[in-house]
Amino acid sequence: MEKTKTGRMRNRIIALSAAAFCMIMAASVKEAAAYFTTYVSAGGSHVVNLGSQTKIDEDVKNMVKQISVENTSQINDCYVRVKVFCGDWLKDNLKIFGEDNDLWKYSQQDDYWYYGPILLAGERTKILNVKIEVPEGLDKDSFNVVVIQECAPVIYDEAGNPSADWNTVYSDWNEAQREGAGES
Repeated sequence: MEKTKTGRMRNRIIALSAAAFCMIMAASVKEAAAYFTTYVSAGGSHVVNLGSQTKIDEDVKNMVKQISVENTSQINDCYVRVKVFCGDWLKDNLKIFGEDNDLWKYSQQDDYWYYGPILLAGERTKILNVKIEVPEGLDKDSFNVVVIQECAPVIYDEAGNPSADWNTVYSDWNEAQREGAGES
């Protein structure tokens, strides 16, 4: 009889342990099920622009090309630079100067004109003038002066000082290259 009592007692302990285990598991299943069955879905689309957006404006009056760049981004400030291209034979006949000489600075290192202050979202640079002195005997409609612009995001160092990272450049030229590469 003793074996039977011990056997029953052992069976009861096992049954009670199993019941306790099942009750604990049943209590936590709700949270676990919620964890394993949660999902998210989305529909539609929205364009997200993470970089700066700029637009160059060029106007020619009396053989002076007036260049300004507008920051069309609604939230991102940026730095701006422009580069002027023309034939070698015309380079000596170009005079480039800013509307406000303190704002546009020329770099002989890379041949760019840098706009000094940060260009805030929605603002426009002061005008950079390119005066074209047409050599005698040359038709003024027989050449082209091309201007490209680039902008770089404003980055801040640990002390909060702004600077430009010209290795991260946003330009219309890069976009045109990408679009042209897709067409064959």
